[in-house]
Amino acid sequence: MNKKYVFLLLAAGLVLVSGFGQAPLSPRKLATLGPEEYIVTDESELLVGGAAGSLTADFFIVTQARLSGKYVFFTYDKSGRKGPFDKMTENLLRKGTPAGEPRKFYYEPEMSMDGIQEVTDRADRSKHFLEFKGKRVGPFQQFLLASVLPDKSRIIALGVRDKKLRFASSDGRDVPAGGQPEALIFSPDGTKAVVKCMGAITMYEGLQIKPEDMSPTMFDDTTLYTLDGKKYGPFGKKDNFGEVWFLADSSDWLFTVGPTAYFNGAPLKPFKDQIHKSSFWIDDASHYAWLEDEQLKFSDNASYPNPVMMKWEKKAGKTTLNWISIGSNRDVSAYSRGL
Repeated sequence: MNKKYVFLLLAAGLVLVSGFGQAPLSPRKLATLGPEEYIVTDESELLVGGAAGSLTADFFIVTQARLSGKYVFFTYDKSGRKGPFDKMTENLLRKGTPAGEPRKFYYEPEMSMDGIQEVTDRADRSKHFLEFKGKRVGPFQQFLLASVLPDKSRIIALGVRDKKLRFASSDGRDVPAGGQPEALIFSPDGTKAVVKCMGAITMYEGLQIKPEDMSPTMFDDTTLYTLDGKKYGPFGKKDNFGEVWFLADSSDWLFTVGPTAYFNGAPLKPFKDQIHKSSFWIDDASHYAWLEDEQLKFSDNASYPNPVMMKWEKKAGKTTLNWISIGSNRDVSAYSRGL
């Protein structure tokens, strides 16, 4: 089987630390590893389900161990340990064990121009529109970015009008923006959208400025503009702008600047380092979790060491995180708690 294995070395001597006011979790023991045995995460799976916050008894873990000078493999499930095997073959893997990445907590919008037509005003050839399902966006001198929204009922677009940048939708919203649009981000339901722009001037405005009058802030700063007419920034290079994203199942959105994360435009408490969308989970401004220094941390100050094979599930708007960790005695245990 040609597959790259990812091995997790989890240090011994780790203990569970709970924040003030947080009841200690009751982990479920899944297996006990040998002294030179490590989990192969590419082939392992922690299955969750049932009531929010619960773990099923079902799991499948593949490990690699060094025995008598050579590497071998073991598998673990609720029936116990099997192996050693000289190599992992398809028939040894559990049918249905995922080989890809876990489900993402953030939304990855896909741009699409399907069904969009550009229309030029017959009376004024300098005016251009984008038309979609009988509705128009514009007029503009030039279109820079555009996309059909996920529900395929309307479109959004960035364009230049009277040498100024405009952010518009076929639902009638049309608001000012500025600079050069770099990324167009929208929510899964298409009701909200944000454009990330670099600098403060459009190409048309730049042509009117003498070289000696130009400054780095005209081109280097990052500013966010929402389709609802709000502006965030500008943020200079020293501010260390990070990412901007929407959650996978709502219209809530975040962006990061240095160690501060903004949730729907409002700052959360500063973090030690800049967080990343791939390792941050949030329900609201008071309930969230993130990875930091190989620990899973929660907004109530609870902290748990070295989580792996993390999964999440959401019911009635509440998120539960599920993961496994290896203790000082090499016990592999499953954990579960809500944000």
